[in-house]
Amino acid sequence: MCWEGYESPHIKVPFEQRHQIKIDAKTLLSDQLAAASLISDKNLDIDVININNAYVKDSLNLHGLIKTLNKDRFENYVQSIHPTYSSLLPWSFNHNDELIGIGQRFGPFNLVVNTHSISVSVARDQGFNLANDPAYSKRFGFLDYPDFNIFHICIGAELNPFSELDQTQIEAFDRTANDWCQRAQMITSDHHVLNAALISGEIDFYISGGIYTASPARLAGYDNITAIVPEQGPINGKGGIVFSEITSVIDRIDGSQQAESFLAYLLEPETAVRTAFTKGTCNPIAQMGDPRVFNAFSKAQLKAIQWDDLETDLDRCSHYQIPPNNLQLLGLLSEAKRRVSLGAQR
Repeated sequence: MCWEGYESPHIKVPFEQRHQIKIDAKTLLSDQLAAASLISDKNLDIDVININNAYVKDSLNLHGLIKTLNKDRFENYVQSIHPTYSSLLPWSFNHNDELIGIGQRFGPFNLVVNTHSISVSVARDQGFNLANDPAYSKRFGFLDYPDFNIFHICIGAELNPFSELDQTQIEAFDRTANDWCQRAQMITSDHHVLNAALISGEIDFYISGGIYTASPARLAGYDNITAIVPEQGPINGKGGIVFSEITSVIDRIDGSQQAESFLAYLLEPETAVRTAFTKGTCNPIAQMGDPRVFNAFSKAQLKAIQWDDLETDLDRCSHYQIPPNNLQLLGLLSEAKRRVSLGAQR
């Protein structure tokens, strides 16, 4: 079970051929739903999970579902980490400092703008307040990634999603969620649709998004499609979120003997590079500390992932965590989207 990309044939097929096995993969769009399905025993056939960092360390691991890895076997993992990723490395270890997963793709994930319409300086200064401005009504898109949407709606409502919210704050979240869903020109889970709308001028920005979603457009020559991290916000002064996808082994009695081998395979330089470039995207990857991985990025690809700004952008981000009010907020967001859908059907 994985985020988009790890199910690609150019990731799966070499491993299948090497070990004479078949990999069946299913993709996810919500970390919360994926974790909940594993915890409720609905997917006992899952051997390997690729999910955002907090759901490994602070959810699945605490439910006894994550296998501890042999540090000696994965010694090259820590050695290959790029310094830019170092602050995210602790998410690969449990609270006893045991290795429970490997990080690969990572990056800021907030909003994406067309700089022909909104300058980088204005976008960084205004951040998610752009969606609060009536002047941008029907001029922005909403990428339907619920876990990230929760973070960004909270920030737009001047709330820290990682603090316990009281009833007044919950109501502020609800108002903002409904306002954004009503004002959005489009709500879709397809970032390619949103990139096309940015390029055509149909919209000026979209929430939620980042290097991962913007990179296909940038690789196609549209440097004006730019991932933005707000300069400040309500999360201890930070206004952005950085994710780190972690790949782990599910701890089950009849698990595949090749599960750990698959993680080791992901760390091989050739595979790590393929993972960074999967599905027509280009994304920073933890293993860029290995020259064989870093040097596989062309100047155009480094520009596509906004490499020169990456360290500064990460400094403006809070790490992806699980909000205390997560289920309640997800319910309110779902209802806000339902109202928009009902209105469109009338």
